[in-house]
Amino acid sequence: MAGPLFTLTTDFGAGSGFPAQMKAVLLVAFPDARLVDVSHEVPAFDVLAGALMLEACLPWFPREAVHLAVVDPGVGTARRALCVVDPEGRRLLGPDNGLLTPFLGQGARAWALATGGVLAAPRTATFHGRDLFAPAAIYLARGGTPAALGREAADPVRLEWPAAEVAGGELRGVALAADRFGNVVTSIRAADLGGAAVGAAFAGDQPARWVRTFGEGAPGELVALVGSGGRVELAIREGSAAARLGDARGLTIRLVLGPAVSP
Repeated sequence: MAGPLFTLTTDFGAGSGFPAQMKAVLLVAFPDARLVDVSHEVPAFDVLAGALMLEACLPWFPREAVHLAVVDPGVGTARRALCVVDPEGRRLLGPDNGLLTPFLGQGARAWALATGGVLAAPRTATFHGRDLFAPAAIYLARGGTPAALGREAADPVRLEWPAAEVAGGELRGVALAADRFGNVVTSIRAADLGGAAVGAAFAGDQPARWVRTFGEGAPGELVALVGSGGRVELAIREGSAAARLGDARGLTIRLVLGPAVSP
């Protein structure tokens, strides 16, 4: 029988030793553990980018996985550490700073981790990934219940996800974050389109041609499309939309609904 499955998502950097230390704690407890690095290249301290990474990746894993997510500029402060169980039964561990927002929908439950019971006090104040979240993950993988980790938290921190809105024949949202290819992820979800055709797209005042896939864009052309994570993205074929648009976070994105038109 395969060992327990853990995923790790952090901003530690793949070249640092911090992910290895977290893995070491898990492997001491479970030498046959299956460890999956979702990413250790979340931009440093960027909670929103980390949340988007989790949203795109975790739904593809088996429900029995235990997910550790650490993008935690407030480590060691009064911010809470959480165990979250989402409506589909996924188990996540991470700081209470909005990182786990995609899994805090209606029906989700959260518990604030407490030490002195099933969890020992962290060895340090600055590495909760190794000293608190990894031991909590081990406890869950051994069959422990989230309720034993601490008191239920009725008010976990949620990021304010900008909602897309329809106005004057347009679907409007904002740019959220860029991936390593320079594709800019937006607040507009595929479901927001409701099956409507898109005639043209704009990032701020820059036109972007609506396409189905990256390869439909000409080299250097700004395009808009539904990405694999289910959100509308801006991209440049074999280039970087983020570099073209500059500091794009918060930039208004407009999709003109209807037949294709010249931008």
